[in-house]
Amino acid sequence: MATQVRPANSDPGGRHTAPTIRLSGSVCIDAPAEQVWARLVRLEDIRLWSEAVQDARCEGGVSRGVGAERTCELRGGVTITERWLSWNEGRSFAYEGIGIPLVARARNEWTVRAEEEQTLLLSQAEVVLKGGVLGRLLEPIVAYQFKRIGPRTLAAFQYLVEKGEPPTIKHAKLPRAATAC
Repeated sequence: MATQVRPANSDPGGRHTAPTIRLSGSVCIDAPAEQVWARLVRLEDIRLWSEAVQDARCEGGVSRGVGAERTCELRGGVTITERWLSWNEGRSFAYEGIGIPLVARARNEWTVRAEEEQTLLLSQAEVVLKGGVLGRLLEPIVAYQFKRIGPRTLAAFQYLVEKGEPPTIKHAKLPRAATAC
C-alpha cells in the first residue's frame, strides 16, 4: 500500500497558498474489477471498511452518480457530508468532503483498474487545511494521521472484497496489502 504525503504550499508562481496535503494509495485486490466496483459503489457500506465511520447514509434519493450525497457519522461525534462530483461507471468517481474539522476543502478520487485476474484500486486525495499559520503548524500532524490511516482502510476494503465480510479485527492488525498487482 503506497501512501504518499506531499505538501503543496505554493502555486506554480511560487506564491504561498493554503496548507495542502496530497495523498495517494493503492491496493491490489484478488477479484475482478466488476466485483471491486460493485462493492466500492455501495456508498453506505463505508462503515464496513473505514473504522472512523460509525454510520453512513445517502439522503435525497440519490445514492449513485454525480450529485449523490453521503452523510457520515464519525467517531468523536463528528458529522461530515460527501458530495459526488464525477462518476465514470465501472471505473472511477470523485467526491468532496464538507464539514470536516480543520479542513477547508477535501477531494478524493477512487479508480478501479483491471490487472488481468486482479484489480488495482487507487485513491488520490487532496486536503486543504484551514487556519493559515495554525494550519501550517498542524500540517505535519494531519499528514501523519492520513498516512497512518490510509493503508489500514485500503487493507480493510481489500479484506471485505476478497472475504465477502468486513474484518473482525482492528484494521491496524490486518496484514499489509500489496500496492501493485
